[in-house]
Amino acid sequence: MVIKRRPRWTNWAGIYSCRPLSIDSPASEDEIVAIVLAAAERGERVKVVGSGHSFTDIACTEGRLIKLDRYNKVLEVDRDTRTVRVQAGITILQLSAALAAAGLAMENIGDVGYQTISGAISTATHGTGERFRNISSQVVAATMVLASGEVLHCSAASEPEIFKAVQVSLGSLGVLSTVTLRCVPAYNIRSVQQPNKVEELLDRFDELCAVNDHFEFFWWPHTEVAQAISNNRTLDPAPDNGRRAGFGAWVNDILLENHTFGLIQRAAQLRRSWIPHLARITARTMSRKVMTDRSDRIFANERLVRFAEMEYALPRGQIVEAVREIRAMIQRTGFLISFPVEVRAAAQDDISLSTAYGRPTGYIAVHVFNKFEFEPYFREVEAIMNAHDGRPHWGKLHFQTAATLRPRYPMWYPFMAVRRRLDPTGMFSNSYIDRVLGDVKHG
Repeated sequence: MVIKRRPRWTNWAGIYSCRPLSIDSPASEDEIVAIVLAAAERGERVKVVGSGHSFTDIACTEGRLIKLDRYNKVLEVDRDTRTVRVQAGITILQLSAALAAAGLAMENIGDVGYQTISGAISTATHGTGERFRNISSQVVAATMVLASGEVLHCSAASEPEIFKAVQVSLGSLGVLSTVTLRCVPAYNIRSVQQPNKVEELLDRFDELCAVNDHFEFFWWPHTEVAQAISNNRTLDPAPDNGRRAGFGAWVNDILLENHTFGLIQRAAQLRRSWIPHLARITARTMSRKVMTDRSDRIFANERLVRFAEMEYALPRGQIVEAVREIRAMIQRTGFLISFPVEVRAAAQDDISLSTAYGRPTGYIAVHVFNKFEFEPYFREVEAIMNAHDGRPHWGKLHFQTAATLRPRYPMWYPFMAVRRRLDPTGMFSNSYIDRVLGDVKHG
């Protein structure tokens, strides 16, 4: 007898994998409905995966895994209302290219261009800029396939309570099918990257966030240096309509910087004690770079060096103190850290499970090369984040549970009421959802 082996799925970072019953790639909403109904008939769980860039086991399942890679079309672009309706599997880069052709752009995006719009929305993915809210806040309407096979339409005007839950749902409510996004006229960004002393950047953090549309910095542990990035909207054209600038950015960021960074990580893998020296070399080689290009080409980039990541959202006023505590912790513990610490800010919003719900927010992200152990370092960082009322990014590593997260979200119980209504049997749950949201009946 031949035993058919289940397919294997692994996330981008290589941290989590699973063997679902099947991996289905529907190309239409009707096909999604058929998959869900078939699973319901057999009592199987269903999970959806986009690009697999989430660092947690949020997409893992022993049931049916739905990949949306074939469900990625632009359905409608409305230049008058500046909205776009798309299938949920479209990537940020695919969407941005389509919008650019129509003279539009997303108001703000994160830095992972191959992430799907459904994954970005479901995990509250955000960009940078104290006046700009996360990607979920740009959603004005959505459709979702429920456990019953029903296709639910929701917006701020239709089913508003459900809509607030759908905007950031962790995939726990159903299969996000189509989304309508608010857009803005296309714009260019002038990006200035330059090294500076990290303490000076911390002292001036509020000022730099205020005077720039988008400001962030990357501090290299074991050094006193950080790379500051100031991105500002401009009417200046990109060279050759962006063709030359785009290619130059690709050569510099993708080929050269990723390659050099990869060499540093492999050297650190050979001998961990080299890490502080390698960090100092990296800090000395950082230089000022200025470029102007289309917004998505500046914001989004490709990651060729794989890593594990934890990111926390803190009340904006506590960011600087928390970064200083992380710096002191690394020195105290003797951790050897070969990846930088990223620090940025974003605007508050009113979405139930958004990490920026109800408060101006700052973000701190820490990373570890995926060949190294991350848990000891991440647990120390998380202890600092806990002390500052931190909320973990839903798609990045953390050690929280429903019990520890519940007090941090004022709209927790209204979200859970929507969850019980839309998925009463927990069809769209898995071990991650059970851990961070709790059982569907008692979460």
